[in-house]
Amino acid sequence: MTRIQLHGTSLRIHSLFWVVILLSVVTGRFMEVITLFVLVLIHELGHVTAATSYHWRIQSIELLPFGGVARTDEWGTVPAREEIVVALAGPFHNIIMILFGYFFFKMGWWSAEWTNYFVQGNAFLAGFNLLPIYPLDGGRVLQALLCYLMPFRQAVRISIGIGMIGAGVLLWISVLGSELHLNLAAVALFLLYSNGISLKHRKYQYMRFLIHRKENHVPDGARIIRLTVRPEEPLSVVLKRLRKEAYHVLEVQEPGGKRRMVPEEVLFQSYFGEKRTRGIIADLIA
Repeated sequence: MTRIQLHGTSLRIHSLFWVVILLSVVTGRFMEVITLFVLVLIHELGHVTAATSYHWRIQSIELLPFGGVARTDEWGTVPAREEIVVALAGPFHNIIMILFGYFFFKMGWWSAEWTNYFVQGNAFLAGFNLLPIYPLDGGRVLQALLCYLMPFRQAVRISIGIGMIGAGVLLWISVLGSELHLNLAAVALFLLYSNGISLKHRKYQYMRFLIHRKENHVPDGARIIRLTVRPEEPLSVVLKRLRKEAYHVLEVQEPGGKRRMVPEEVLFQSYFGEKRTRGIIADLIA
């Protein structure tokens, strides 16, 4: 893995990337291949630019043999709207590149053939990345949107499930379609692998979300969600119902029809502060 510092961001280049470059030289397709990787880099820099504007912690940009990825240290800890903007920033940069391509063609600087290749490359990168398959940009947007409709833990699980199904469909098309597409098969396998890793780490992502919520208050004006709970419900089960960018009030239904309101801070304090990981809601009103 080759590492290069790019304006304070670590650019990591996979070893197989150089194999692809070597093959492009041998086959006489060097300019086409290197152009695609430059477009991938611009795409990832779009993510980094948007993420930096929100003060996200950037880990690195990685160039892979069949694409790239911008890695950050924000995992369940940022607002859904920021995740949407950062995810869409990559395809947006490809659209800007398409406009530049047409401009260079109109100015007579580029041939029609090269402009067509440049435009198609950007359109493919933008379109493919907008597929609702996690961890592609479209999959990240889908996960962020689901966070507005359901608890965070459930949104993560469903988006990963959709991502695995989508990657499976791509693999089926690449192998069992009218002709074999090895590049698409490699990407589909990578997406399946990525979703498998995300599925394995989803509990860690969920715990980071909870700890961040405990240590940071929701913004002023955030929606208030009332959760109806029973005294015998485990705290761990209630925590799974929490949503992003919302303040929760627990409505405890006590015997005899009496109801008591408990703010979410009490839930966090009991579970994390007092370490009652096996506690129940009744402990909050004892």
